[in-house]
Amino acid sequence: MRNITGNKMLAYMDRILDEKMQKPITADIFLTNYCNNKCPYCTYRRWELDEDAYSMKYEDFVRYAEQLVFHMGVKGIILTGGGEPTICKDFDLITKWLEDREIQYGVNTNFNNLKYIKPAYLKVSLDGWDEDSYEKCRGVRKYEQVRENIKKYAEWKIKESQQTRLGIQRVVQDKGDIFNFYEANKDLPVDYISFRPVESTGGQYKYEGMQDIINDIKALAKIDSRVVLNFKWSMMEEVQYTCTAQWAQMAVNERGQVMYCCHKPYEIIGHVLDSNILSKKKFAYTDMSMCDVPCRMTAPNTVVQEVQECKGEHTPFI
Repeated sequence: MRNITGNKMLAYMDRILDEKMQKPITADIFLTNYCNNKCPYCTYRRWELDEDAYSMKYEDFVRYAEQLVFHMGVKGIILTGGGEPTICKDFDLITKWLEDREIQYGVNTNFNNLKYIKPAYLKVSLDGWDEDSYEKCRGVRKYEQVRENIKKYAEWKIKESQQTRLGIQRVVQDKGDIFNFYEANKDLPVDYISFRPVESTGGQYKYEGMQDIINDIKALAKIDSRVVLNFKWSMMEEVQYTCTAQWAQMAVNERGQVMYCCHKPYEIIGHVLDSNILSKKKFAYTDMSMCDVPCRMTAPNTVVQEVQECKGEHTPFI
């Protein structure tokens, strides 16, 4: 079963159909607000040496995770950013706590730091095909180091964590990226190779020859089953006006504050330990014109909207 799909919400029809059951399914947790990369488009690169740099403490993570999993019913936790999760000072303690309790978690990382962990998935933002292209995308010259880290981890996971799906990702900026990235990295022992589109505010980023890009990815997928056409390619024009599935995801920053979503870290609606945080989240407002298109909630929103539109007096007539 592929882990990069747009229809996962269908596994939670009970929550979609019953408003009383609409609680978060996934929690994105930002462990830091600083990073060891310097991606030109990213806010978090600037805080590496800033006095506001902060790394979530193990004790706080446990309190937040217990609230999310045991009280709210969250099914999975994604350690992501925000900043780079693996440079959190208590990262090893945090992942061990999750593993000891068999809590499903995933990690989104640049993997400049090699970590022997056992998540459900480990997605590496590799992005480059040599040191120059890597530096252009990520601001540092760590391409070969990341490749070596991937190889070492892949060898380790054969015996220690076979269930982990290890993948690499390229955010495609133009047609040439696809061939360059694939040819340079197809030798890596990974489970999937994902090509994702650029996400931009209001869908401002426009591709020339987008269908050609999609066709190239599909062609690669025919010869290498690891290649994944990210579902967001089909949603590049999907501008939405309500976030109908916002209840399904909770984004928590390094200080335990709940953001409207992971794409809007500047919109704080409360704290994860607030007794009424689910109510605050339910009634929180956001300006949808400032949302990324597509975003991680575009597909869930589409599923929920379609289900809601199906309900009515004519549902007996299939």
